[in-house]
Amino acid sequence: MIGYYRYILAVHLIAIISWMAGILYLYRILIYASEKGTENAEVHQLLSTMASRLYRYITLPAMITSWILGLSLIAISPELIKGGWFHVKIIAVLILTGFTVYANVLAKHYIAKSKRLPHSRRLRFLNEVPTILMIIIVFMVILKPF
Repeated sequence: MIGYYRYILAVHLIAIISWMAGILYLYRILIYASEKGTENAEVHQLLSTMASRLYRYITLPAMITSWILGLSLIAISPELIKGGWFHVKIIAVLILTGFTVYANVLAKHYIAKSKRLPHSRRLRFLNEVPTILMIIIVFMVILKPF
């Protein structure tokens, strides 16, 4: 299995890039929805379709693939979990997962028109959190500071 480590790592990184692209764009769609998405039925339908398909076909599969392959890498090299950097990384990944699920909850409320979206300023702030988490994760993995 060690021979496959680099291949698994490569696909893991591709999945992470896809996950990040999906979550950042999903929050951007929610910002547009908050600002303009209730004024026009066609705009609501378009943004609803975009959000739903983005989550279902890109963001969620990429997140699940990232998790499965990340856990596979740990199974191949269990010494990874011994570093303090890894604990910081895994906490950041768990928070990123929570932000991804929360974006989907917001999108479902928007699609169903069951709840009002948060103000676009709040959504803009929420859109920055995944980027900050990604920076933390990358620094932990590359630098392994502790």
